[in-house]
Amino acid sequence: MSSFIPTHEVREPTDFGDREYRGALVNVTNVCNLSCTHCFVFRADNPNRPKDKMDDATMLSQLETLRDRHGIRSMLFMGGEPMIRRELVMKAMPLFEHSSIVTNGTYGIPSVPGHLVTVSLDGPKELNDPIRGEGVYDKVKKAVFERDPNDGTTVMLQMTVTRQNEAGIEAFVEEVKDWPVTGIAFTFYVPSVDDQTALGWDDLHERDAVIERVMAVKRKYPERVKANLGALELMKSDRCLEVTGEHGETCGLRQMLPLYMGEGGNFERTFCCYGNNVDCTRCGAYAVFNGAYHRAAGTVEEG
Repeated sequence: MSSFIPTHEVREPTDFGDREYRGALVNVTNVCNLSCTHCFVFRADNPNRPKDKMDDATMLSQLETLRDRHGIRSMLFMGGEPMIRRELVMKAMPLFEHSSIVTNGTYGIPSVPGHLVTVSLDGPKELNDPIRGEGVYDKVKKAVFERDPNDGTTVMLQMTVTRQNEAGIEAFVEEVKDWPVTGIAFTFYVPSVDDQTALGWDDLHERDAVIERVMAVKRKYPERVKANLGALELMKSDRCLEVTGEHGETCGLRQMLPLYMGEGGNFERTFCCYGNNVDCTRCGAYAVFNGAYHRAAGTVEEG
């Protein structure tokens, strides 16, 4: 793996101690062309000043330093919308053994053979566009069909399930099941402690029924829906606190290093990957439960 050599002096990254983090995520920009109703990045309690920016040379150098300091092997590139800084992301990805991107797809689907690109869509058009913006569904669909499906990039469509769009789970799968992507993924809304959005489920027994519906589409399309039934079982109301703890004390996702763009264009670490002040008792992050499922089974995390 070749090292990035900056052409001018750059500042050192924030000191996050000497702990090892095998995985990390980086918010490469706070700028986004969409304003999704469920977005956790732009909550008021997270580092999110849109004008705070780190130049490309500094970010590349700092990512390399943090990689070596903390033993980071995998990096998730997110934003804002990371493809607003496409050139930076393309240069940064080779710094890590495993890289992935989460994008809204409106800037096209990047070709990154051997890596994962997760494209966000939140249901069929009539449910997605009120959440993500008018015309977004069609724009993303066009980008998906224009990409080379044989370029070696793993492309996943991911729906974030909320009370706003839960009715569209089955219709979404039926609409996209034949699209030229690797598969379809689901995650659930992660509320803040004082959440006032009404997007989450105050009573997790109500969410259990929605989880069952995701499990049903997984059973119907086992190859297309990339979810583990065991992980979804762990998300149910009678098991979920065992995985997360009331304040994240048993959450495996907190073993990642979240790098948000903070004050003055410096990296800040949030409480967890979903930011600060998250309500761990109502966590819906599929990655949390999928990780717990695989650790218990002693298997590698896949889908």
